[in-house]
Amino acid sequence: MLTACSPSSKDLDTQKSNEKQSETESVIVESEENTSESTQESKDAEAENDKPDSGKIAVVYFSGTGNTKVIAEMIAKETNADIFEIVPEQSYTDADLNYNDDNCRANKEQNDDASRPKISNDLSATTEYDVIYLGHPIWWGTVPRIIQTYLEKYDLSDATIHTFCTSGSSSIDKSLSDLKGWYPKLKIIDGKRLNGATESDIKDFCSR
Repeated sequence: MLTACSPSSKDLDTQKSNEKQSETESVIVESEENTSESTQESKDAEAENDKPDSGKIAVVYFSGTGNTKVIAEMIAKETNADIFEIVPEQSYTDADLNYNDDNCRANKEQNDDASRPKISNDLSATTEYDVIYLGHPIWWGTVPRIIQTYLEKYDLSDATIHTFCTSGSSSIDKSLSDLKGWYPKLKIIDGKRLNGATESDIKDFCSR
């Protein structure tokens, strides 16, 4: 008669030892994976912390021909900011911007201190930001009147404002001086002309 062979005590000990070793190796592997994931998460968190707080930074701009829009988008990308365009209720045509015509719309507005062109979109959300990059072209050596419409319509007294402009020849000095003089309660810190700016130029401007 054949009888089933029972494992010896030695074999059982060996089996248990192998099982325990396997469990230990599994725990080690799992621990290494967790450590690797934790390290990666830590690196990701550090990288995220190095970025500017996008929830508190806004780029607000008016662009007559599209040049200022390009710079505004570059600044928004560099700072992880939300971006807002100041959209006029009546858009500007090429004829409106023909500075060689004394009777063109832009010239008439710039020559009228009381002119405040209407804005078509709601920009009330921009009052919630701590830092605002305010962009505009240069018209008659200073800011377009619609920038004044924006600053007078919305309360930005809690924000730090950096201005930037695009211009064929004029610097930003007069527009910056005008804005500070017109709105002394606003924290308008600085300004820079950014015609043809490179990514490096934008980085330098935003890191000041």
